[in-house]
Amino acid sequence: TPVSGPSLTVTKSITPVPVTENDLVTYTFAIANYGNAEATADYDATLTDTFDPVLTGVSVQYNGGAWVEGTNFNYDETTGQFATVAGQITVPAATYTQDPATGIWSVTPGISTLVVTGTI
Repeated sequence: TPVSGPSLTVTKSITPVPVTENDLVTYTFAIANYGNAEATADYDATLTDTFDPVLTGVSVQYNGGAWVEGTNFNYDETTGQFATVAGQITVPAATYTQDPATGIWSVTPGISTLVVTGTI
């Protein structure tokens, strides 16, 4: 029996590399959905991370739009703990394509992107 629902994975990257003290750095979280259903706000997906070293002057964008602290995410500049508010992350469903010649299926995940920028 096929299972219906989202199936999320997260890939994290940082720029620039190498990082030096007092640098402005950007963490990019690519959130991929390999499932056959969209991860909607009702799915209550959250993303958490602890930035070490701690970032200051944090700004956050989700799929190119600015996010507001306390509404979309929470960040503690003392501990470096970052968390999105439940229901703020949505990710489109994957698409599935079958090669008519070989019968092999391929999956293209739905992607959403969370970008956190701050100074180390």
